[in-house]
Amino acid sequence: MTSASGNFLRRFDQSGFLLLIIRLVLGGTFVWMGANKVADPIVFLKGVRLYGLLPETPGVYLNLTAIVIPWVEVVAGTALLLGVQVRGAALGIAVMLCVFTPAVFIRALEYMHEKGQSFFEVAFDCGCGTGVEIIWRKMIKNTSLFILAVMALFSHSRRFCGTMWFERRKPESPYCHFCGYEAKRKRAGLCESCATPPSIPIAVAEPAD
Repeated sequence: MTSASGNFLRRFDQSGFLLLIIRLVLGGTFVWMGANKVADPIVFLKGVRLYGLLPETPGVYLNLTAIVIPWVEVVAGTALLLGVQVRGAALGIAVMLCVFTPAVFIRALEYMHEKGQSFFEVAFDCGCGTGVEIIWRKMIKNTSLFILAVMALFSHSRRFCGTMWFERRKPESPYCHFCGYEAKRKRAGLCESCATPPSIPIAVAEPAD
């Protein structure tokens, strides 16, 4: 059963549709959140300051973070949507989620003790560009986004990706020129499936009586 499920996931990944869905969801989400932060960097600056991740003096650290991080999100999300530098973009998003998700969780615990609320009642603007959110839902959302980023990071397919426009013009490519999957023969630009000739059944005529 494990082998069957593994083969299904491999075929789904090879089809390119799995990565396409991940790219649209993950890329669209981070372009939207990053654009909201770019439009109002002061709110994001206050959020970063609230978490205490960086020293307040000199202020250059907080200011640079409030300026750079939103644009990193926009660039990484755009790269995923276009299908270029997929692994680099996915890695960058995964790292950001690994930093900010625990920070939001710790702040939620502090907020819970300050207000005397249960964890499931805690809601505040975490500075993610989405306004006030119920934090337990935010934790689920961020965890889901992290899983999608990891799946994109380890995907072997580049079908439907903009990067294939460049790869097909190279004599040696790490991805198959036909289906966009990771190539077994880089010189030929073929993956294992495309490099294996199909088996054709040969009909054997029965001897006449």
